[in-house]
Amino acid sequence: MLVVFCGWIERCHSVILCTVEESMEINNDGFHQAFFKYGLFLLFAFPIVVFILLPILSVLIESFRSEDGFTLINYKEFFLKRYYYGALLNSLMLAVITSSIVVVVATIFALFMTKTTSALRFPLKIMIMLPFIAPPYLFSLSLIVLFGRRGILAALLGIRPDIYGWPGIIIAQVAGFIPLAYILIENVLISIDPTLEDAAYDIGASQSKTLFKVTLPLAIPGLLKAFLLVFIWSMADFANPALIGKGLSLLAPDAYLLIVGENNTSMASVLCIFLVLPSLCIFVVHKYLFMGRSYTTISGKPQSSESQRMGPYLRVPIMAICIAISLFIMINISLVFFTAFVKVPVFNNTFTLEHTFVSGRVEEVLLTSLKMAISASLIGSALSACLAYVISRRSFPFTNILEFISLMGFSVPGTVMGIGYILIFNQVPYLTGTVLLLSLNTAFRVLSVGVEAGTSKLEQVDISLEEAASDVGASKISTILRIVFPLMKSSFFGSLIFIFLEGMVTVSAVIFLVSPGTDLASLKILSFVEHGHAGPGCGVAVLLIITVVIAISIFNLLTRRTYKL
Repeated sequence: MLVVFCGWIERCHSVILCTVEESMEINNDGFHQAFFKYGLFLLFAFPIVVFILLPILSVLIESFRSEDGFTLINYKEFFLKRYYYGALLNSLMLAVITSSIVVVVATIFALFMTKTTSALRFPLKIMIMLPFIAPPYLFSLSLIVLFGRRGILAALLGIRPDIYGWPGIIIAQVAGFIPLAYILIENVLISIDPTLEDAAYDIGASQSKTLFKVTLPLAIPGLLKAFLLVFIWSMADFANPALIGKGLSLLAPDAYLLIVGENNTSMASVLCIFLVLPSLCIFVVHKYLFMGRSYTTISGKPQSSESQRMGPYLRVPIMAICIAISLFIMINISLVFFTAFVKVPVFNNTFTLEHTFVSGRVEEVLLTSLKMAISASLIGSALSACLAYVISRRSFPFTNILEFISLMGFSVPGTVMGIGYILIFNQVPYLTGTVLLLSLNTAFRVLSVGVEAGTSKLEQVDISLEEAASDVGASKISTILRIVFPLMKSSFFGSLIFIFLEGMVTVSAVIFLVSPGTDLASLKILSFVEHGHAGPGCGVAVLLIITVVIAISIFNLLTRRTYKL
């Protein structure tokens, strides 16, 4: 009995020890998992809050500030002075007109690319995408060269059409914003189930009736999203009104003048609030319109139909419009190149390189732009990949809030972010007026592009791959670095190139943050043209475009080699 009792005691002791050890391991694992989860969240939440949320909140707080403290007097002054609320009305009118025209033109291009088999599709698509690699005010520059008071038409024909003001701004914005809307609308049209159009044809509907009653109604989400994005870009546009606006009162340039000319950050912040509010209202209406409605056209069922091609009575006028707009874009870009390499257009067409290398400063500003754009692209693409993982796995706290804040940087006009950075970082040592601050501003403003691309990619990656790695003993960090991130190559390089492009041509936010030692090529062009030096302005624009094309080619080469590894 004593032997049995001692054996039972020994077994109980061993069971208790094993239980305690297992519970300690579980607690340790739980602690490590919690530490990893919350630590990773805080690691990425902190820069998002500091570089996106705080600048926006600082602008809001500044709009209520005066020498006496918290006040509403700034908003009262805004509505009492016709100049201020007139700027709001002008900005709203410009944004509505530009967005409407852009969506119509982009829809025509998307229909031509998706509903015809014309051999002109590829060259026309290249032409329509060219504004992506050019500064946002390139068309203002070319319109001044062609229609300006000392432009080509004035010299050749003696006529001086008044291109300044509303006509110039609308034409320049429409030509520059078409690519963005075209990409969104084309993706939606491609996704429409062709059997729905076949059903309309089967019951006797004509192609035009099918287009307006079936195809375009199903594309409403893409059309409205394109309208919303173009509306935001138009409201935030600074460079085109500054170059060709002829003193037209608009919110973005007026906010800049209040900062630079009067140092009135409070009233400038009020103007920025009214830049944000219309876009926010349209976003809410956009969400409300789609509430409870379904536009699903892709199911798991097999499809045995191909998209119907347009008949000649629709194809010919659509093709004529596409050709005309594409030629207009090419003529304007060609004019910039022509002006860059002749002494004086029409008057003296002697070839020269003096416009492309003015007083040695061009190389310096181009190098600064390259440094800023590369830094911004590396910071933004790396952070967006990490943030996409944190958001997509949804096992982290407050991921919805984190995703919403990241989207705010892109949805808020650049003018707002620029003034917000002044208010937050103007007194921070080692940041004020540096390339690093410009890079951070650019990276966080377009961070959501990489985040959305990354989350879309991760939705296609089964989480069982990570679980399998964990089962064979791989740590969480090792799993992320060796399995998850290699699968995100396409989204990473896509965001890298997009942020680089934005960094090379950006104006609206960085114009508030540059210092004499950190001037950028995009701002140098603006400065030349504002002072009446169209030749040097076109010269720097050409060098900027060439630099962007070379850099993108190098990025694409690196991308292909990376995929082969």
